[in-house]
Amino acid sequence: MAFRTAPFCRAVSRQADAGWASRLMRTNRGGDAGGTTASEAEDMSDRSPTKSRWFTATATAAAAASALLLVSGCAQIRQQTGDAWSVTYEVSVDTQAGAALTEVATEGAEKRGEAPKVRDVGSVTTTAPEDGSATSTWTRESIVLAKDRAMVRATPPAGATATCRILLDGKKVIAERHADPGAQVKCRVRTPAFDG
Repeated sequence: MAFRTAPFCRAVSRQADAGWASRLMRTNRGGDAGGTTASEAEDMSDRSPTKSRWFTATATAAAAASALLLVSGCAQIRQQTGDAWSVTYEVSVDTQAGAALTEVATEGAEKRGEAPKVRDVGSVTTTAPEDGSATSTWTRESIVLAKDRAMVRATPPAGATATCRILLDGKKVIAERHADPGAQVKCRVRTPAFDG
């Protein structure tokens, strides 16, 4: 079952992008519609320039911190409830025996709700095929939110040719690359949005 991102979070993100801090600065300077009343102007004349700057800086910092907290909170909500794909990363090498892949890395989350990140896997060994085919393969599962980046890279042994693929739900190939013998192979793509 897929969940949609909360409309509140989308609105907060748009508000943060629209520049709350700049509007707050204009308000403190009396630059918004309506300006300041005579009594407010009199109260402001009692403030020293240092106090006024301190107030403006403090108010701006508070507004920026509030916006950051709201946006990061929405990012956490999106990680837990946003549309997500089960992604399979696959690297195949043109040798029957298990090949040692180096500099292996993937991007995504290990489980639902975790923040996506690039994970340096290091060195792995491909699995020799049971069907007698001419390739051996290494795979890894990950969770990637819809419209986020999926990536896998690996370097095969000298002389071996590597191919990488990224599959949605273990079936639909959304990226595939072939490298020159001994060269690093890298697949990177944004996952599609959910339909409907």
